[in-house]
Amino acid sequence: MDNRRVQRSSAAKTKKRLLISVLFLILLGAVAVGSYFLIAQPGSTSSSTAGTQQESFAGKSYSGFQANPVEAPAEPAPPEGTVEDHREEAPEEPDEEVIVEEEPVVVTPEEPVEAPEKDLTLMIANAKTHVYTLYTDLEQGSGFLFNEQGDVLTNAHVVKDASYVTLKNSDGQEFNGHVIGISETEDVALVRVKELAGKTPMPMASKDPEIGTKVVAIGSPQDQANTATEGEVTATGASFSDAYEYTNMIESTAILKKGSSGGPLIDTENEQVLGINSIILEDSPETGYALPIYKVLDEVNAWIANPIEYDDEVVLPDVKDAYFDKELLGTFIQSYYELIPYSLNEPELTYYQSYLLPGSAGETEGIKRVEARTDANKVYNINKVDILNVEIGDEESTVEAKAEYMYHDKATNQTYTESETTIYTVVIDEFGDYQINNMVSE
Repeated sequence: MDNRRVQRSSAAKTKKRLLISVLFLILLGAVAVGSYFLIAQPGSTSSSTAGTQQESFAGKSYSGFQANPVEAPAEPAPPEGTVEDHREEAPEEPDEEVIVEEEPVVVTPEEPVEAPEKDLTLMIANAKTHVYTLYTDLEQGSGFLFNEQGDVLTNAHVVKDASYVTLKNSDGQEFNGHVIGISETEDVALVRVKELAGKTPMPMASKDPEIGTKVVAIGSPQDQANTATEGEVTATGASFSDAYEYTNMIESTAILKKGSSGGPLIDTENEQVLGINSIILEDSPETGYALPIYKVLDEVNAWIANPIEYDDEVVLPDVKDAYFDKELLGTFIQSYYELIPYSLNEPELTYYQSYLLPGSAGETEGIKRVEARTDANKVYNINKVDILNVEIGDEESTVEAKAEYMYHDKATNQTYTESETTIYTVVIDEFGDYQINNMVSE
């Protein structure tokens, strides 16, 4: 074996052990020095110096945070962009369905906004409180108020040989009536209803209409109250003979059906009652015939002056007391709103006022609202109405409705919508008609 190689190997191992020892000592020294600084410098966690050390941090800035006094700690402000920051800058908006529009909203309608023409809607609304459905033990027909004594004109064949006559208005209220006059030759009769005394009737025509006159026939065909059909006068002076003599009849294209008998034929231009809807021909059902009012006036006035007297006491059927109905109340308010645009566009058309109880807060407020909206630069269209709630009471009921008005403003050449929610108080007047007694905006 080579002794020199062994000696070199032994010397190398000795040097290596010496180097490791030196490095270990250096490491121990470093640890000792670090421990000394941790104990001696501010920031040590030693319990004996905690109060002094924590106070020494107060108000000093360090990388990443700001130290604060322990005695009055302040919560850190939320970072930019958090939910809290956003709410401070912009308050949370309410849910969309509870927003109430107070300002007009610009819209782009599918069709141009045009003022509604004076049409069937107006005619029915004006006539509905004057037209009645008649019931007897034998027939169902129609009739209309003739004078302020509560007399209702109808056809003789509707009430002939009847044991009783019951009438119902468009709001479902019922009345008992007495036949005070009936013709044996002409198809006309007069029924007196004491509860209707004092109510103003529609105007009556004093001559035949011109050919081509626009007309509407209103009645209760198949017990459907206030059903209306439009047409025009095609002839006058037509005559027929059946159970009655029909002479000088007004022919029109306003279609009549069973149950329409006794209802009025009305001139849509001047709103006068032209005649009593009386017959249709089986071979020409598209044509109706009305008995002219002015031809029967003498006979009818004679009955009024000398009404039929009944020797025996007449047994009258039970009729409902005045009552409220949810569906009828909703229809009543919707019909009221249908009339508003006509008055907004033409202030002289005051049909809506027939829905307001005279002398009430509802009348005052209703007229005030229409006058406030009326503007020569605005053209209103038909309103959109939603009935939100109906509450039935004993003496009065309430109807909550939301209406949307659409109009075109000629000054800005834009179309707008406005919304309002109103609670209506409805009563039944002495004539059995629903009337608005008050209205309050929500």
